[in-house]
Amino acid sequence: MLRVMALGAHALFVLMLAVGVARVLVGDSNPVPAVTLAALVLGWYLAGIWFARRSAATGRPGWGVLWLGVLVLGWLGLSVLSANFVWMAFPLFFLCFHLLPIAAALASTVAVTAVAIAATLWHGGTNTVASILGPIFGAGAAAGMSVVYQQLVRDARQRRRLYDELTRSHHELLSAQDELAALQREAGAVTERARLARDIHDTLAQGFSSIVLLARAGQRAPDPSGVLAQIAETAQDNLAEARRVVGALTPSALEDASLASALGRLVTQLREHTGISGELVVDGDTGALPMEYDVTLLRVAQSALANVRLHADAGHCRLTLTYTPEEVRLDVVDDGVGFDPVDSPPSFGLQAMRDRLHSLGGTLVVESAPGDGTALAATLPVPS
Repeated sequence: MLRVMALGAHALFVLMLAVGVARVLVGDSNPVPAVTLAALVLGWYLAGIWFARRSAATGRPGWGVLWLGVLVLGWLGLSVLSANFVWMAFPLFFLCFHLLPIAAALASTVAVTAVAIAATLWHGGTNTVASILGPIFGAGAAAGMSVVYQQLVRDARQRRRLYDELTRSHHELLSAQDELAALQREAGAVTERARLARDIHDTLAQGFSSIVLLARAGQRAPDPSGVLAQIAETAQDNLAEARRVVGALTPSALEDASLASALGRLVTQLREHTGISGELVVDGDTGALPMEYDVTLLRVAQSALANVRLHADAGHCRLTLTYTPEEVRLDVVDDGVGFDPVDSPPSFGLQAMRDRLHSLGGTLVVESAPGDGTALAATLPVPS
């Protein structure tokens, strides 16, 4: 719409100038001055393209005002030479409202209208009323159309600003999404590192500790062949667990057995490797739980029994696996030396257990006292 209106204003100016030149050539005895000045005015009008670019480049509207002033002077000269150019005031009204502030545009329009009326009467217009009302009505129509044009220009600029803001917001949103994706990847990497650290602590590190203890026991044994067999078995289990940890797969102990069977094997290995007697009690209906529940409870049991083996100096250990409709709980109780949970330094093993259980909404409770053994209770809510 704005493009059409602008082209229409340009076409109107050129058309009225051409009509004036044609009438001068037909009716005047000496058309050379008027035609020459008309050509100069047309050239100056076309020079407005350069002035418009200059104003846009410098950000100063003074170039456009200068161009309009010279154009009005050219029109005044044409109006003095011939009445045929008086009606070119109509496109000048549009230019005044386009290039000048409202107050200056109104004043300029009044001045141009007065000059058009005076020029018409000076050249001997036969219809005085038409000579007066014609420019006035033309100025009013041009003013109204210019107001509409200016409103369209403002709307277009506002839409452009809104579009730029929307584009900028879109780019900011994309940047925020990229940052969020990077943070999520970083958080995933941290979570995965924590998972691997827990797995290594609960499996490989505990297995290596068992191998060290067995090797020390074998050095004191008169016949180390039995101890060497246990070392080989433990190393073989550790190798299998290492492959599972790397692949983030199900623990080998749960691949072809239930959680209760896997816990039973842990108790048996504890007795064979350390001489600590142990028992497993399973209470309740062992309903099907998600594999990640079984994995979590198995890792907790491995870490807890490793603590019993390395630190408790216990003679007996009891594991109780309890199933209820609301939760599944694993209790590990030993009769060892115990410790003070408040004053003892932080334990990576206990923190790893808590993290595992917390990831599934579970809890870990540890009760112990020096000389009174240790009781550990790991609880997971049964998913609905």
